[in-house]
Amino acid sequence: MSNSLREQLLKTGLVDEKKNRQAEKEKRAQRKKAKGARKGQPDPEAAARQEQVQRAREEKAERDRALNQEREQKKKQKSAAAQIEDLLREHALSTREGTVPFHFTRDGKVRNLEVTPAQQKRLSAGELGIVERKGRFHLVPAAVVPRLQARDATMFVALVTGTDSNEEDELYREFPIPDDLDW
Repeated sequence: MSNSLREQLLKTGLVDEKKNRQAEKEKRAQRKKAKGARKGQPDPEAAARQEQVQRAREEKAERDRALNQEREQKKKQKSAAAQIEDLLREHALSTREGTVPFHFTRDGKVRNLEVTPAQQKRLSAGELGIVERKGRFHLVPAAVVPRLQARDATMFVALVTGTDSNEEDELYREFPIPDDLDW
């Protein structure tokens, strides 16, 4: 039973040897042609599928890049926030013992912060600044303020800067400001 149909036809005499060889030759030619078609000429549907796969890869890579940038940005913001907290913890001065109000403006409103008399003099001289972080006002040395602003440019800062108005000083030289004046 292991004989193929072709061999069985040969034995019975329905097909002769010549026709058998010709049939095998045609069969090999068809296989070769089919194999050549797969190698030499790409299938148009396969090319379209390949383009679609490539496009999907590029879109995924772009999404991954955007996601990585977003993660990196969040990481930088988190790092900057931690650095700000460290700077405030390290350099902020305590206002718990403050008895003298120091007035400054925030969003068009006059705010006040209770400070000690020494802190009030340093604030007026521009040696100290006031920064707001999470709804609280902190006193910090003026040298620390640029470092805080470098990490968060939107941070509120109240810092007295010296005025170069010598003309105004000369006009009011005759009218000294009393020492006991508080506003």
